[in-house]
Amino acid sequence: MAEPEYPTKEGIWSKGKRDEKSYGSVRLGMPYPKAVENFRKAIEGREDFDPSVLFVWGTMQATAVLNILKAAEETFGKDGQEMVRKAINMAGYEAMDQFLENSRFPEDLDEMELVSYVITGLNTVLYASLEKPWITSQNRCEFDILWCPHQDRYSAFDCRVQRYFVEGMFQALEERGKGKITAWVEKLIPHGADCCHFVVERLKEGEKRNPWHAYSDQLAQRALKKLDKSQQ
Repeated sequence: MAEPEYPTKEGIWSKGKRDEKSYGSVRLGMPYPKAVENFRKAIEGREDFDPSVLFVWGTMQATAVLNILKAAEETFGKDGQEMVRKAINMAGYEAMDQFLENSRFPEDLDEMELVSYVITGLNTVLYASLEKPWITSQNRCEFDILWCPHQDRYSAFDCRVQRYFVEGMFQALEERGKGKITAWVEKLIPHGADCCHFVVERLKEGEKRNPWHAYSDQLAQRALKKLDKSQQ
């Protein structure tokens, strides 16, 4: 598969508009609203601010989270891995919960419309990514990520860190009544694809373990096995 090419006119950022008429009434909010307000005031009218430095800072933070996970696995094994996973879950939950608190969605949306619009917020606000979304059916929506802040720094396997954030986000979505969903990845930019492609579906009735979490479990086990082999 071809790697992404930039610049591109495709997709939407956080201030972009989707084609669906009902999206016109959607208002995507921000988590950490006070911090966001202070940041906007700090850079207002400043010609000496380069937005790319915030990307550098965020990449440093993302690298630190990955390194902490790997160090915890190496030092404490499964217990360390679970400790970091739960901490990342909490961060994802907080970000999504505050995002939903400060966002507005029309009340007459069907469930998958609502889910797809919330996912657009997840992608373009919480993940600062360039998204191309669409609704496939009453039970499914899909999206491409055309650019992600982690794509040139994380390997495909490193992206397991982001799965842990999403676990917390899914919990916040469910608790706020915005949908019980699962998702899976069909292609990834770090694997050489031109985009990351995701499919989102309603969680099946009686599903004991969200398949998203179950696959995260498998990746966690693979990480520990790889570590064991490297230490032999």
